[in-house]
Amino acid sequence: VFHVSTQITDKGLHFELKRGSAENAYEVIFPEEVWKEFPYNLKLMLRDNLAHLSFLDLSILFNAKKINYDTPLPLFKSFFTEVILKNLLFYGDTDSVKTVDYITRLCNLEFSFRGTHSPPCLFATPTKERGIITLTFGKESLLGFGVAKEIGIDPIPVTVVEPDLNTISIKQERIMSFENKHKDALIPVFEKEFNTKVYKINNQLGEIRCYANWGFDETDLGWSNILTQYLFYLLPFNYNFSSKYMIFGNENDECYYYTKEGFRCNPSYEQTREWMRHMNTMLHNITQGSVQATSLVQPLQEIAVCKVLYQRYPELAKYQISCPDGAEDRRWCGKCSKCAHCFIFMKALGFDNESVNLQNMLTLEHRDLFTLFSDTKDGKGYYSMGLARDEQLFAFHLAAKRGAIGDLIDIFKEQFAEEAATRETELQNDFFKVSRPSNIPTNLWRKLKPIFEEELAKE
Repeated sequence: VFHVSTQITDKGLHFELKRGSAENAYEVIFPEEVWKEFPYNLKLMLRDNLAHLSFLDLSILFNAKKINYDTPLPLFKSFFTEVILKNLLFYGDTDSVKTVDYITRLCNLEFSFRGTHSPPCLFATPTKERGIITLTFGKESLLGFGVAKEIGIDPIPVTVVEPDLNTISIKQERIMSFENKHKDALIPVFEKEFNTKVYKINNQLGEIRCYANWGFDETDLGWSNILTQYLFYLLPFNYNFSSKYMIFGNENDECYYYTKEGFRCNPSYEQTREWMRHMNTMLHNITQGSVQATSLVQPLQEIAVCKVLYQRYPELAKYQISCPDGAEDRRWCGKCSKCAHCFIFMKALGFDNESVNLQNMLTLEHRDLFTLFSDTKDGKGYYSMGLARDEQLFAFHLAAKRGAIGDLIDIFKEQFAEEAATRETELQNDFFKVSRPSNIPTNLWRKLKPIFEEELAKE
């Protein structure tokens, strides 16, 4: 049995988890000036919903039978069940636990809530053409910042500080990440160049996500609700700045596939247009329709996001960090599939990878990090799916045309160049297209569409 207790503090929210004799405490800390102005009834709403949402994955990981909360039944409990369930379809395909077993754990989990319901959420406030934007320094958030400024939205960047890792896995391997070290170095430079303040939320609840902290084998379980969690984190900023928009960095989501057990799933369900509609329903209930969640880059494929960013906003592109871990002395670890994926995009588009501290990855030692050269097409996850394979095929084709050299370019020319040349028009249309907008207000889309079409039409 899990026991979750909560407290509203002067700095933010405090959560405690008890499992038998074990106790863990977590703080979510907001900027003082933002949290102070947020109404108390809305703080209660945040507390109630985050308490339930944040511990669901962990209870499934431990196969817990019950969770006792010291909070009332949250307003959006059914929404949280939906997002957890849709993500379990993917986790069951990539983990040692079957999907049906994960779903059974969720369905058998009991909940006990306590106390009276929170007062009505009286959020309605005049809204301005401002957007609270999640700044991760990934390519999507940087492009979102750039286009927001260009189309007349005043972007207010907020970065959620997730804990860096420094632990030992069940396989006795050290797991370390250095993302915050590099972001802390970039933020003051970014603030000075763009004359803006980057606000920080310290999210200690992020410690729950790391499987190694709990003595489990590697799993993605724990990451099913991060964007939904961020929706609640950003609300105090929308209130404080009377901001009309909450801007996320979700790119085009056409990457569904069928698992071995026959479930249709998306590796990143939280980033789909379907879930964005759910997020907007929650926001409508909380804010009486005065705040809308959107992603300004949603109509673009991943390589198209890079193309627009590198060509139109090079002053932003130089801040890019897309590696989830980083290395101690570099922004990118250079040892993961994400680094490989981004590297070949840079070579394809003529962007200097060294300008963002990413080392050369066209040597034989990096071969297995690229989906295109993988010998195990088992259909698991985005980087083993057909879409990722074709996107890399297209990227290697463009890189070779630009004169890129290296062992992997040689292998590409020998094994894949003919296919890429034959399919060039098809790949161009697939990956440099502007898809139909979803969850983007019409007045914004009229300004965004010509920007995207102009940049993607360039050679």
